[in-house]
Amino acid sequence: MEEKLIVIATETYSRALILQGFLQSKGIECTLQNVNMVQPNIAEGVKVLIRESDVEKAIRYLSANPPQSKTETVPTKILVPVDFSTSSTNAARFALRLAERFGSEVKILHVYHSPTIDMIPFSDVGSIQIDFEYNNPMVQHEAKKRLLKLYDELKKFITEQKLNNVRLGYSLREGFVSFGIIDVVRRYKPTLIIMGTRSSGFESIELVGDVAAQVAEETKIPLLVIPENAVLSEPSNVNNIIYAAHLDGKDAFALRKMFSLLRGFKFHVRCIYACENPNDALVKAKMKELETYINKVIKNAPIRFEVIPSKDAFNTFKESLLKENIDLFSLTMHKRSFWARLFNPSLTRQMLAKSDIPMLIIPV
Repeated sequence: MEEKLIVIATETYSRALILQGFLQSKGIECTLQNVNMVQPNIAEGVKVLIRESDVEKAIRYLSANPPQSKTETVPTKILVPVDFSTSSTNAARFALRLAERFGSEVKILHVYHSPTIDMIPFSDVGSIQIDFEYNNPMVQHEAKKRLLKLYDELKKFITEQKLNNVRLGYSLREGFVSFGIIDVVRRYKPTLIIMGTRSSGFESIELVGDVAAQVAEETKIPLLVIPENAVLSEPSNVNNIIYAAHLDGKDAFALRKMFSLLRGFKFHVRCIYACENPNDALVKAKMKELETYINKVIKNAPIRFEVIPSKDAFNTFKESLLKENIDLFSLTMHKRSFWARLFNPSLTRQMLAKSDIPMLIIPV
């Protein structure tokens, strides 16, 4: 009779390979499940399975010397999209202070949108084309002028604050905001994106919650969103954190990522799962499994795990954020189809639209 296989972790493909190699080097047979055989590098939710008799030994090895990967390093490159608003400037200053702690590189990015004409009468094509050719360089010139001005202001800020461990650069792109940011992310490969957002209702060329949500969905990079009315000036102010658990097998990855990004900070995390039936045996078992794994892999993790009753996760978390002195709300962003987003908005999008608490969004 074959021995039962146990899922020891659910990871991205690259992380699963590292974990598999680590366990096999310790003499523990290990297999992977749910790998995309056509494009394995984009596989998500890859399950790492071992024999039930090896579980105790595997946890002991992971607790003593957990394998590290590039996904669990401090932020070395920080990208800050800016629109020259107060919120985006504050986000850039926060990024510089964070970069000082880790010796990181910061790049500010501005994506400008040239005017386009959707419907042009045939008789007016010639004159409008001339106007477009004239206006396009003017728009680019003005965008570059404002970007260089902000760059100089941030350089002055670095000097005044004595942030000697920071490198600052800038980038200018033409196009729609979200597409421009996503393109730069793929080329620049930052470790973290920090974005200042305003409330909904502004023009589409400005950085608003929908842009942040789209960037989070389309990239694999953690995104720190600092709303306009948020009070967050120093990285050391991040002390009390709420993490919204999904219990879908991806929380372990997200929590490890969050802890690695906040390495060196003094903080405490409440990992909360909100559901209608908190006494459900399966829910309790999954939360206990997550708690056991995190406490084994992250030594002295400052975290507590809670299952709370809720018929509306959004309102439950919103009330918690308002009642308690919370500095950061962390949650995952799952890729969803267009129709799913339209008829069943995700918790992440709802919180982006309504919350004034900074959010760390971790794509999984």
